Amino acid sequence: MSTALVLVIGLAAGLHAALYGAYKDSPHESFLLRRFVRELVFATGAAAVLAVSQLADGQTPFVIYVSVFALSRIATELWKLFLRVEPQEEFRIPTQIHGLGRVIHNPLARALLGAGFLASIYGLGNLFQLLSAGMPAPVIGLIFGGGIGLALAMSGAYKDGVIEGFYFHKFLKSPVFGALAGLIASAHTASPLFLLLCAIGGERMFNELLFKIIVRGYVPGKFRSMTGPFPAWMARRRYFLPPYAATWALFLVLFVAI
Repeated sequence: MSTALVLVIGLAAGLHAALYGAYKDSPHESFLLRRFVRELVFATGAAAVLAVSQLADGQTPFVIYVSVFALSRIATELWKLFLRVEPQEEFRIPTQIHGLGRVIHNPLARALLGAGFLASIYGLGNLFQLLSAGMPAPVIGLIFGGGIGLALAMSGAYKDGVIEGFYFHKFLKSPVFGALAGLIASAHTASPLFLLLCAIGGERMFNELLFKIIVRGYVPGKFRSMTGPFPAWMARRRYFLPPYAATWALFLVLFVAI
């Protein structure tokens, strides 16, 4: 696959993330071009790394699309939780890394926790590879997807549960969607690295679509207000939906084009 095609696929994955973020947050923060562009830059940068390093060689466009989306989400979470500094007063759930409801401000501690965040993803990938050795491809996909989904659910429950409470039905979403994403990815790749990335990316995509786009009245839990100070964007944000739907159409086209 040419570098140019990988970059185009990466840009599309970044557009998916940027459109979702703009739709979700614009009534609360207005439309912030810098954050929209940030997602495009993270995704295109991730695609460039895959192309230059030749890690993507032999992978299908579908795998690259979902994997780049996952890498862009990992980069965004790393930036928001462990590196970025922003006022926290307007948020019900802090956007910086926190424990037991208290925000961690020390830069060194945040950097070390960020390194641990990346190390945990690497470690879980190795664990899933060990547990699934010699098993059929669909089972391997379920182990990778269900395992990373369970890890995401546990981290979310620890980080946010002390503030908004623990709800078992919310906890189950990530393991279920992760397992589905891993199963789907197993039809396209046998690479442990890309199975893990597709499980992460697919889990986020399904979760965001079904519970944060399709479900009416969803409000991101991090905000204190249920309506937001930019009501005009409640109407304007519908313009983000057609291109967002187009990125899902691309997902389906790439999936069937094995």
